[in-house]
Amino acid sequence: MLNEATKNNLRRKSSYIDVVHLQNDLPLFSWIDINVTELCNRKCSFCPRADDDAYPNQNLHMSVELATKIGAELEMLNYSGVVVFSGYSEPTLCPHFEALVAAFPKQVRLELVTNGDTLKPSRIRKLFDAGISYFVVSLYDGPEQIDDFHQRFAEAGLTKDDYILRDRWHTDEDSFGLKLTNRAGTVHVGNQPEVVPHHPCYYTAYSLTIDWNGDVMLCMQDWNKKMKFGNVATQRLLEVWQSKAFNQYRKKLLNGNRACNPCHKCNTDGTLHGFNHAAVWKEALK
Repeated sequence: MLNEATKNNLRRKSSYIDVVHLQNDLPLFSWIDINVTELCNRKCSFCPRADDDAYPNQNLHMSVELATKIGAELEMLNYSGVVVFSGYSEPTLCPHFEALVAAFPKQVRLELVTNGDTLKPSRIRKLFDAGISYFVVSLYDGPEQIDDFHQRFAEAGLTKDDYILRDRWHTDEDSFGLKLTNRAGTVHVGNQPEVVPHHPCYYTAYSLTIDWNGDVMLCMQDWNKKMKFGNVATQRLLEVWQSKAFNQYRKKLLNGNRACNPCHKCNTDGTLHGFNHAAVWKEALK
């Protein structure tokens, strides 16, 4: 069951994700996840980073030059979707994170998903001034954090329209306050749904996932980074997005074929968003 906070988050995202814009008569991505660093200061049991041997911290970060290139291409594409800094890490641990944010055009909605540990009021204000449009803060310690973070954002001059606080301090009995997935087969804690091999997935219809070095990943669930479709440090975003390799995976997943790696191990629903994009892609990929 989805809790109310998760439902509100899904509804908020729908207004951006599910609007289809075409490029070369094909749907453009409307949601971009960017992993800017390979560092995280927490080890949540429902995250692959709980295991140091399987997913160690690494001092690796996206360059400002790469962020500038991506931002310039989004401007040329007249991109009106969302860029979210989340990925496989805690984005604010990137030492030049504000500079990365500032590299993106002002017309793009920039969101930050964070555990909030570095978000003092002064940092919140700096990130907002750099271009962050919306803060998504996952609270892991307890309900006492709610008033604390409301105060931090108020001191930074932001309103409740600028952020959302998500309760994540729960136990595995109530799925930690979130909708659990096994991250394409990498974690197995809590009340996990079963893998359904013939269930469609729409991630590849609307979302683009970019790693710190420019690699374009299959999706945010692929924590082992099994599939890479190109690299935007040397290729154009649209070139990778509309590539033959990407379309091969896209066609399979849209039609409910999860036999491909790592999708055959993945239990994410994958159809909560992207249905409008999927309908156009299915027709185009017949």
